[in-house]
Parts: sequence; C-alpha cells; structure tokens
Amino acid sequence: MARGAMPETASSQACARDGAVEGAGATLRALMPESAAAAASSPVPGGFTRARFFWPMPVCIDRGDGPFVWDLDGHRHIDCLLGFGTMILGHRHPAVISAVQRQLARGTHFGATTNPERELAETILANVPGGERIVFLNSGTEATLAAVRVARAATGRVKIAKFEGGWHGWHDYLLHSFMRHAGPERQPEAVPESLGIPTAMGEVIVSLPFNHPAAFDLIRQHANDLAGVIFEGVQGSAGGLAADAEWLMQLQQTCRQAGVIFICDEVITGFRLGPGGIAGKLGLEPDLTTLGKAIGGGFPVGALAGRTDLLDLIEPNAGGDRVLLAGTFSANPVTMVAGKAQLDALLDDPVAFELLDALGERMRCGLTEAMSDAGVAGAVAGVGSLWGLHLGVEGPLRSVRSPAPNGDPTGDRLLAGYLLGEGVLMAAPVHLGFLSTCHTEHLVDEVIDAHGRALAKMKADGILG
Repeated sequence: MARGAMPETASSQACARDGAVEGAGATLRALMPESAAAAASSPVPGGFTRARFFWPMPVCIDRGDGPFVWDLDGHRHIDCLLGFGTMILGHRHPAVISAVQRQLARGTHFGATTNPERELAETILANVPGGERIVFLNSGTEATLAAVRVARAATGRVKIAKFEGGWHGWHDYLLHSFMRHAGPERQPEAVPESLGIPTAMGEVIVSLPFNHPAAFDLIRQHANDLAGVIFEGVQGSAGGLAADAEWLMQLQQTCRQAGVIFICDEVITGFRLGPGGIAGKLGLEPDLTTLGKAIGGGFPVGALAGRTDLLDLIEPNAGGDRVLLAGTFSANPVTMVAGKAQLDALLDDPVAFELLDALGERMRCGLTEAMSDAGVAGAVAGVGSLWGLHLGVEGPLRSVRSPAPNGDPTGDRLLAGYLLGEGVLMAAPVHLGFLSTCHTEHLVDEVIDAHGRALAKMKADGILG
C-alpha cells in the first residue's frame, strides 16, 4: 500500500458512508420538494442566507405558531430552533403581536427616539447585574463590537481576550478560535475562522483556554495591553458548554485585579436563564454586558449595558471626543415594543423560568437515555432551557478541545436533517436546541422520541457506528 494511502477497509467504510449520506439527502429532498425547489432557484448563495446551518438543503418555513412551524410542503415541526433562541415565548405570542400592531399604526421608523426605547431600557436595566446605562444596536454582533470599542476607549489598551469555543459574532475582532484551535491548551493561539480576516488581527486577540486556570495567568501576563476579557457563561454555539461557577468567579476577580474590563456576552443567555441571565444566576457583576435575541421579541436587536462611566463614553467630552456607535435602525420602535412585550410577559409569569429549566433538564436526561438505548456514543451539555448534543464523545465536556479527538462532525451535521424527517426543526453542525414557554412535557418527550428514531435510522443507514 502506498505511503499515506487509506487502508482498504477504512476506504470502503468511507465510501459506504458517503453513499449513505447521499441517499439520505435525496430522501429528505423528496420529502420536502417545495423547500428544495425554493433553495435551488434562489439567487442567495446556498439558497438561503443561513444555509450553512441546514443539511441537505435549507428548509423554507411558511409560518409559525406557538411551539410549531410549518414548512412550504405543509409539514409541521416542533420548533427547537426558535429563531436561534430568540422566540422564548414561542411564535405569535398575543402580547407581542398586539404591541407590534399598535406600533405599526403609529409608524415603523423615525430616526428620532421614541418612548418605547426608554421603556425597554428601564426593563432591561432593572434586571441585568451591573446594568446602569444601555445603548441599543441591531444585532449581537454589533453589541460585542461596541463592547470591544468601549473597553479600548476606557483603558487606552488595544488587545481583547476571548475564550476558545466562544462565538461573539462575525466581526474581525472576535471571530477567532471558535471551532478551530491551535497551540498548547495552556497557551492557545488565536486562529481566524473566516477568509478575509487580516492576519494582523491575531496581534490584538488573546486566545484563552475555557474552564482552565491557565487563563488567569494569561490575563495577568497581558494585562498592560489588555482592554477587556469577553466570555460566555454557557458557550451556546459550541453546543451548550457551561463554565464552572467557581472558575467564573475567579475570572471576574482576576480581571478586577488586573484592571481589565470584564465583559459578559449574554446574547444567548440573557433573559433565557433567568431575569439576570447567567450573571444573575451565578452572582457575577460584569462591567459590560452584551444582549440580543430574547430582548427583541423576534425583531433584529442588540444592546450593550454596563457601568455609567463606561457607557457615558459615547457622549462627547469637553474636547468633543467620544466612542462612536451608530446604526440607522438602532432602537427601532417596532423592535422596542416587541421586546418590551416579550420581556413583560416573561417576567410577569412567576413560574416561567422554573418551567423552562425543568423542561430543559427533562430534555437533557431524555436525550442521554435515547443515545444509550440506540447504542450511540455521545454526551448532552447545556443549562436551563438550552442544550447541545455531541455525538461520538464520552464524559463531561469542559471545552471545545475535549470532544475533538473522538467527535463525529458528520453525524452532528446530519442529525438535524434526519430530525426534519421526524418533525423536529433544529440546526447543525452545532446541535444546539432551545425551548420556549409554549413547549410542554409532552412535546419534549416527542422531541426525545424523534431523536431516538433519527439515531436508529442513522445507524441503519451506516452513518453512525
């Protein structure tokens, strides 16, 4: 056999798996011909702006109601994607729809401020730890970009530290070391995750190991050049990997001692894990907090909240200098009223977060059992009403490095496609799921059963061993 050639048995297995993948994709396309046709005829690359999350083609949704969505072919799916976590009350919640309709009658966009901006700001700041001031933007990506700029302006330093596995949007400054990693775990290298990112960006990014004490030494080592450290208490886009509570408390203390801005990215976890997000759950008080998703009620939104002295840097000083943040649609009144209505409905329900947490725990336990029953190796991570399923791994998942040696990226990607055939909408390759207040124990059990059927079919098709 030639050097570097694949052994014949492994090559045969790979070919068989490729054939199984192609066959399964053809079956799904035949099941949803309208979605397949829409994707094939679309001028958008891949058929859909976010096509990378779906296999074998982007499913085209026609409508949603409560915990369900219907695709163009009329199939109903239990929605565990929920607009990537945005729709925490489910689709078409009456309070949100009513608030939006009232605002539409007044107008959709003015440029000048409106009362709904102040009202949503007050609701958020009453719940976010350390929140004294807030500015609204249009996405979570804009929120983290704003946090980077404010931290640099406040400290006069240039570098920003982030953790491996952390997703903080797609801008150049933080789109490093998300899925990829390099260097020793105790001193990781910043790895760009996209074409088009200048290599010079690596000079101002400090990559840190998640859930590892070596992160504290690196922060102290770079303190003189380090403006801020941004983190997720639960790395949602890494599949629900949770930080240890004591480790996060030490992280906060280290940043305080080093004079580094402590930035909590709550775009996914804000108002999902509780009124105060992960920070409120663990007793943290960030200097800056980024928000998005749930605070917009289904409309585009981002926000940066935090200490008065930091947020007031956006106001011109005596010399006329300031942190410039902009956006034509920032604080759009339709988004503001939708977000206020969603948060009010959530916060006014005394058992909402308790029920969401209980449903999430039921899901994680049930999925663990479903994998065991199917004879499939895997682990389930997550906190509260979000979870991540990782195929081909064993044991607790503490960082993106831990599943890498034994993970099954092909299986992870295809599972969401198989679940579409079982009436469940999720995304891939990161198998991250969300629940809403509209979901019930019965629906959670249906999703668990659907996973069991999907895993069994993947084994029968030769995709899972």
